[in-house]
Amino acid sequence: MGSKNKGNQKSNQSKEWMENTLLKLMRIEAYQDISIQEITDHAGLSRRTFYRNYSSKDEILEGILYKIWQEYEASIRAESDLSLPNVAKTLFTVMSRHVELLKLLNQHNLLPACLSKIVSLMPPIFYDLKGGVMSFSKVSVSFALAFSMGGFIQILIKWLNEDYQKSPDEMASTVNDILKIAIYPNKMA
Repeated sequence: MGSKNKGNQKSNQSKEWMENTLLKLMRIEAYQDISIQEITDHAGLSRRTFYRNYSSKDEILEGILYKIWQEYEASIRAESDLSLPNVAKTLFTVMSRHVELLKLLNQHNLLPACLSKIVSLMPPIFYDLKGGVMSFSKVSVSFALAFSMGGFIQILIKWLNEDYQKSPDEMASTVNDILKIAIYPNKMA
């Protein structure tokens, strides 16, 4: 997802320093005001090192979120129950481990843009896990995944804005309620 020089130990160390520096700077100033020069100066690296690893500071955030995605992917692959409520529970379990980072991204209004990049990663894992049993076209499935990921992004933002008071189990129950409301809106009492 975006960054260059994958696998090189020195490059990986530089990336880690730039990630940590960007997040540290985001705690004290607006994201749009942070320059690449400021990142490299605070990380003790050259601009050349930055551009060997990234094309933009957005790629730093994409790389950080990609690591979280990999954690989520490993967790979801370990699940036998791939119902939407259980997928939500898995998602919020992983996200709860990264809540400070997500709150920081949300504070800078970066969460929707960053997470929308993740949407492109969902179809391959979906087809890998469920593709053999789906009777829908790939186009329909890609729209369905975009729809559900958009909903999950908004639910995640609401969860963060409410200081993540609900546990992953409670969020699974909430998603189950959302499905009931969406599928059977006339049966609401």
